[in-house]
Amino acid sequence: VYHMHVFVLILSVHCTISEEDNDEDVEMEDVDDDDDTTSISNVPDPYDMVYSKLPTNTHKLKSVEDCKHCYAKKFERESMGFCCRKGKIKLANPNTPPELMRLWTSADSDSRHFRDNIRFFNGHFSFTSLYCHLDSDTTNISKHPIYTFRAHGQMYHNIRSFGKQDGLDRSHLELYFYDDDPSLEHRYRSCRKEQCQKDKEVITQLVNILHGNPYSEHLRSMGHVDDVDDYHITLNLDQRMDQRRYNTPTTSEVAAVWVEGSERRRQFENSVILQGKNRDIYGIKSYHGCYDALSYPLFFPRGELGWHTDIPKEGVPYETVMAARAARLAHGHNNRSSNPSISDNANDDEDQHHHRFSILYAAFGGRLCVSVRDYYCYKLQMRPGIFNPILFGKRLFQQFAVDTYIKIENSRLDYIWGHQDKIRADLYQGLVDSLHAGEGRADSVGKRTVLATSFIGGPRDMRRRYMDAMALVRRYGKPDIFLTMTCNPNWDEIRQELYPGQTPQDRPDLVVRVFRAKLEELKNKLLKKDILGKVRAYVYVVEFQKRGLPHAHFLLIMEGRYKLTCPEQYDRLISAELPNKKKYLELYKLVVKHMMHGPCGALNPECSCTKGRPSCKNHYPRPFNAATLQGKDSYPLYRRREDGCKAMVRKEWLDNRWVVPYNPHLLRYFNCHINVEACGSIKAVKYMFKYI
Repeated sequence: VYHMHVFVLILSVHCTISEEDNDEDVEMEDVDDDDDTTSISNVPDPYDMVYSKLPTNTHKLKSVEDCKHCYAKKFERESMGFCCRKGKIKLANPNTPPELMRLWTSADSDSRHFRDNIRFFNGHFSFTSLYCHLDSDTTNISKHPIYTFRAHGQMYHNIRSFGKQDGLDRSHLELYFYDDDPSLEHRYRSCRKEQCQKDKEVITQLVNILHGNPYSEHLRSMGHVDDVDDYHITLNLDQRMDQRRYNTPTTSEVAAVWVEGSERRRQFENSVILQGKNRDIYGIKSYHGCYDALSYPLFFPRGELGWHTDIPKEGVPYETVMAARAARLAHGHNNRSSNPSISDNANDDEDQHHHRFSILYAAFGGRLCVSVRDYYCYKLQMRPGIFNPILFGKRLFQQFAVDTYIKIENSRLDYIWGHQDKIRADLYQGLVDSLHAGEGRADSVGKRTVLATSFIGGPRDMRRRYMDAMALVRRYGKPDIFLTMTCNPNWDEIRQELYPGQTPQDRPDLVVRVFRAKLEELKNKLLKKDILGKVRAYVYVVEFQKRGLPHAHFLLIMEGRYKLTCPEQYDRLISAELPNKKKYLELYKLVVKHMMHGPCGALNPECSCTKGRPSCKNHYPRPFNAATLQGKDSYPLYRRREDGCKAMVRKEWLDNRWVVPYNPHLLRYFNCHINVEACGSIKAVKYMFKYI
């Protein structure tokens, strides 16, 4: 999933690091250089060695040739098969109507309003209703200035029958019934009062654009019947077509409208029947081919199919896949009829059963079909000359990315569920876990579903990683350095790839791809070039901040002569002061830009690290120290001299007490927040794996 770069579901943490800012957020002001308070900088500093051998330039990613198979944009250190498995995956390109393309890209006022309110408009025209628990701290911009779509638990896309119910307005799918009415009053009732006229203008355009949608065509016909109570709509959940050539279904392939008593109930193999006599709710599963088209009509305005289980890889005949599918379903049916442990209840979901046998294998053992991960890897690529509306979706793109991640995770969970008998060691461990938890009942012990250690982020995986880290500590000693690197959304490599009018928060795909490339370079500097000394062992984790930016935590265990054991050794690698502005101007700018905490506490009680507390939870401002000292619990108190040097940061003058410890070489090289601290305790290992 990390290569898929669908990003924002991993849990966020608050670290003892400062908030990173845009270039314009920090004013480069300082006390006058001629002031007597700064004259100390002219005296030779015996600790100046920490600033020696600074790189002259900031790291830039090398240009990489685009994929020769699918022409996708590539970044340094990305694998050759990241986009299309070296030509094994080929899907039809998007075909966006010109007027919708204008709304996605133009600087016109209606286009900007469309993009700024994209989740409202997509929700209004979606055929399904979305149910999820959003984190209000990141989606409410009045509380948090940077919007981040973050959901807890599952996301559900449901579709409802169209029976009448007193006091309940028509919504979602039912609104399409009346789209032939030129007044569009049924649509305009959803307009927001403060933006009513702008909403109406965009809604009118979208109604016309979606007239060509095959689902819309069927549903509009319902607006011309006398009594909808007698009608049924059958939605085809699994349209089958070769997406290597086309993926836009015809009207007859997506749905059928029929009257009570006719014989069209079984027209489609796997379908949902909506009625005019009730308000029943049906779930659209993530592995249904219509999932994307019904949930994101503004990304797929022609009803284009999304991922399903039978999309052939390049070179695999479509007929071969269909034959394998028929054999698989027949095999599954026979197993069902002979296995009493599988329910025959109709609600036991043919689609659930369908999904359990979704992965196809050829005689030689290779996959025939495109996996869900590979499908969306292909879909989320940047390709010159090919317009991809998903990448212009702003907040809707964030929602789609989270939805896609859940779809991939569900696919993996489903595989584990269906292969419990093959996870023998884990099943045994499940029995042991039950006994340890005090569960001695025979009807519960041994019957639980166990997540394998291969499931990333699961409790077994996290526990295994923690135990591996502790094994390294036991073998090589306590960690010496704790390093945190946070993505800089203003890296040139990110800014250069943004489309006109976009900001980094609009492109989580781009942000994480560049960050991963930078992270690989950091590993190269630490582990091969030994920039901090020879590393004996290391552990690292990648997480996401509350505002959506990725960051990485490293624990480094150094070889014997490079271990940090005294203040003199700390001072060779780590600084917690503003550098001399005259001697190290570029470094000074970077420290002020990236490594100043706050202001918080009394200077800013509303800061996240202070809000609801009497003081900063990260203990800033730290006390002045004339020299580095060994503190409690093996943590040093860094040198922070009271030399009068200050910088204006977010409208407040801050001094050395507010500097987050850093390594000058790494800060100058990577141009991002990169906190480096001496670490003499194994508590940091527990912090790295805090979720177990």
